[in-house]
Amino acid sequence: MNLLDRILYKWLFRSLANQLLITYLLVITLSLVFVSLWALVAIRKESLTDLQNTMEVEAINLGLEIDNDLVLDSPLSRQRIQAAVERRATRLGVSIVVVDKDGRLLADSQPIAQKENLSNEQEINEALAGVISKTTRSEPASNLNMLYVACPVRSMGETTGVIRVGVQLTQIERRLQKDLIVFLEIILATGVITVFISLLMARRLNRPVQEMSALAKQISISGDFSAFLPVRRQDEIGELCLSFNQMIGRLREQERVRQEFISNASHELKTPTMAIGSVVDAMLAGASEDPKLRAQFLGSLERLVERQTSLIQDLLDISKLDSGLDSNWQEEVSIVSLVNDTVEQLRPQADKKQISISTQMTLDSAGGNDLVVLGNGSQLQRAITNVLQNAINYTPAGGSVSVSARAVGGDKLEIKVQDTGVGIDSADLPHIFDRFYRADKARTRETGGTGLGLAIVREIIARHHGSMDVESLVGRGSTFVILIPLRQSGPEGA
Repeated sequence: MNLLDRILYKWLFRSLANQLLITYLLVITLSLVFVSLWALVAIRKESLTDLQNTMEVEAINLGLEIDNDLVLDSPLSRQRIQAAVERRATRLGVSIVVVDKDGRLLADSQPIAQKENLSNEQEINEALAGVISKTTRSEPASNLNMLYVACPVRSMGETTGVIRVGVQLTQIERRLQKDLIVFLEIILATGVITVFISLLMARRLNRPVQEMSALAKQISISGDFSAFLPVRRQDEIGELCLSFNQMIGRLREQERVRQEFISNASHELKTPTMAIGSVVDAMLAGASEDPKLRAQFLGSLERLVERQTSLIQDLLDISKLDSGLDSNWQEEVSIVSLVNDTVEQLRPQADKKQISISTQMTLDSAGGNDLVVLGNGSQLQRAITNVLQNAINYTPAGGSVSVSARAVGGDKLEIKVQDTGVGIDSADLPHIFDRFYRADKARTRETGGTGLGLAIVREIIARHHGSMDVESLVGRGSTFVILIPLRQSGPEGA
């Protein structure tokens, strides 16, 4: 590819405006060429028809003038016929010949010598048969395209002769050439106007696209999501700009959440790590010599390691949910067995705090003996564990926690976890599912929470096409309600 080809390629294929310009120009030019050719053909046909009608009328008028002389067939009558032929031929600029009923030449407007008998000519022969004949042919002698109209002259019901009027088609061809030049001028003028209008339209259409491309390039280089596209139009381009701005807003929000998540995660990881370092330093400084201090510091170290392990596991789980790495979300899960297993796993923790924990399972009377959903069993158990563990952590000694599961509406599973704990302030309720959010940060750190438990629950329930709601009163306790679609039995469910 040489330099010119590269320049043309860059000019055409790297600019939407230029592509629109060339497209408009090609479409309009091809349309004009097609219309011009059609018009030229139509004009030629119409011109031939008009010329044939005019020649036919002149031949008929001449026949009415010389019909008596054709019948007489004398030298004097032939002179009158010749005079009439020359007079009309000069006035009309055509060639006229007159033959008798046998095809013999009686008069000719052309000084060129003609054959004595013209009965073999196609149009003469047809006219002698009593019909008006029209034909176009090239004359070998003059190498001209001629149009002939031959009309019979009748007297007393018999054909007494034929008048043939001929005209060169050069005039029509010249007219067509002039028309072609006019059409070419129109095409050229239209092309220039089209280029001008197309440039304006292409720039107007392409301006938002160029702004979008420039902004996308700026974002990809700098990572700055602060700029938005101006929306100047109400059409599809304007909708595209709005969608682009919405995408930027979502990216900005995701970037804010990402940065906040990294900041919170770093802080949460830093706190126990520094505490572990402080304990280790104290033990190295001699605290390990004292059995009482050693036991105290080792207990603290154990709790800090457990907290660090729990936080890292929560970070891994939420990262896995965000990336969609766990792909098995279509297994049949028995909710009754899952809830019972979860409760039994956490019962020792509840017993340790002297909290009573109870379950109530209402079997699915419409679909069988169990409550079954399609999803990921381990993730669902993780969600219920997080909710139930929160209920135990925030319920004081002597309180109670209840877990129930039942079918509602025939197609939904409701899992309800209710406690008699400290409750959640109404100002905190909208944010409890946010990552690292704590309604009471001091109490949460005491109980070992990471601020990710309910965020993980929300992600898991959303993956199961479910929803989650919470009701709480300070000092009265909280109720978490999870709704998940039940597996449908029968052909439709399958």
